[in-house]
Amino acid sequence: MNNPTTTGSAGDHRLLRDTLRRFAADRLRPEFLRWRTEPYPRERILEMGELGLLGLRVPVEHGGGDGSFVELGIVNEELGRGDVSVAYFPQLAAISAELLKRADVGLQQRWLPPLATGEAVIAYGLTEPSTGSDAAAIKLQMRRDGSDWVLNGEKASITFAGLAEAAIIFARSGGEGARGVSGVLVPLDAPGITRGVYPSSSTPLTQRGSLHFDNVRVPADHQIGVEGAGFVSAMQALDFNRALIGLAVMGAGFQSLDETMEYTKARTTFGQPLAKREAVAFSIAEHLASLRAARALAYEALAMADAGVPYVAEGAMVKWLGPKLAAEAIHRCILLHGWMGFSTELPFEARLHDVMSLEVGDGTAEIMKGIIAREAMGREYVAYR
Repeated sequence: MNNPTTTGSAGDHRLLRDTLRRFAADRLRPEFLRWRTEPYPRERILEMGELGLLGLRVPVEHGGGDGSFVELGIVNEELGRGDVSVAYFPQLAAISAELLKRADVGLQQRWLPPLATGEAVIAYGLTEPSTGSDAAAIKLQMRRDGSDWVLNGEKASITFAGLAEAAIIFARSGGEGARGVSGVLVPLDAPGITRGVYPSSSTPLTQRGSLHFDNVRVPADHQIGVEGAGFVSAMQALDFNRALIGLAVMGAGFQSLDETMEYTKARTTFGQPLAKREAVAFSIAEHLASLRAARALAYEALAMADAGVPYVAEGAMVKWLGPKLAAEAIHRCILLHGWMGFSTELPFEARLHDVMSLEVGDGTAEIMKGIIAREAMGREYVAYR
């Protein structure tokens, strides 16, 4: 498969892709179904840190690689070929790194090095029980009390809620609307925090769940960026993550198609391989073409991010198309395997659940289409505030 066109070294990108393709085949796919019922071991996260996958967006002076967004996209696509859930680790590490770059130097020194090694996992705390896509309506309160911030409220559907050492929490520090939201890093061993993990058929190793804050005190120097600017920071982090999500799920789609092509070559009906049936071959061709087109758009968005060019619409396009097209491709792969496609000994059903969950996570299809329309036609035509 061709490498994305970027200003970086094609040879470096090819080496990164080939290395991670082997990693996914040797380390991730053989254990993919195991983590549906067992907790993900910390040593696996540390292994990703040793490979440099978690520190790509961490500055070199803090132990990271200072890598590009395009490189991060390659990481996510290839990890998605092994296990979409595992791709959450470099995604969330990149989000945390970008946000911590706006924080106090002492906070960076404390959290960026262990973030890069995998010794610390940092969650992203935006969603609440009654505020999902409408993030400007955040209700969790953070008020100043002397040299501390005091937090009260709840976050919901938080990736790594059950295993993270800290979370970057967005809370209401001022008035209503987006301008009243600030960010703060909260160590999750602080008194007053209660965690809950949701039972789920999708991405169970991410331990998605809730975080309850009851008079949780955090030093004022744990604030992320300028007070009242948290909403903007949170949205900017989502822009590049939408492209990363798209690539991770498309990796799962491409892998499923690869496996299905091999199956249809070997499976015979009426004396001929399934792959010779045009209905079979053409359907695979359609999914390959559509995924390939969406993949190109994803790398275009990440190249724009590296160049400092606005890419809000492109990120939203990838977030809408990637999970949609990947889910359709994997669904087709299940059907082409016949009754075997539904076997829990094969990865297709579990992959489909993981991909479908990301049709919702980080913004639904409807929200993505609204963003695309807003960027194309102007804010005066948006259907919501």
